[in-house]
Amino acid sequence: MTHTLRSRRERRADTLRRGIATERARHALALVLWEAVADGIAFGPRDLEAQSDREWIRGAVAVPIQETAEVALDALVWRLADALAHAPNGLGERYVDSHEGVELGWD
Repeated sequence: MTHTLRSRRERRADTLRRGIATERARHALALVLWEAVADGIAFGPRDLEAQSDREWIRGAVAVPIQETAEVALDALVWRLADALAHAPNGLGERYVDSHEGVELGWD
């Protein structure tokens, strides 16, 4: 991959990351992942009598959930960046250009 193509891909990813990989998105995704884990692993008193067991399981799944949310958002950013590279009529570059300077507070 040439330097120019690589930098365009990174530029698209950076633009998307600012809008997608936010703390709000991580939190929302973590909540959904928590629900998936809770559906698959029983946390209740009927399933685990000891409160300490329930607390341990909750703590044990917290870090993997956060890590998974981070990885998922990063993968999403890169996949969308690559999709924009194939957008018709220069749409991908126009999208990135329209967000130029946003991270600096430019309008």
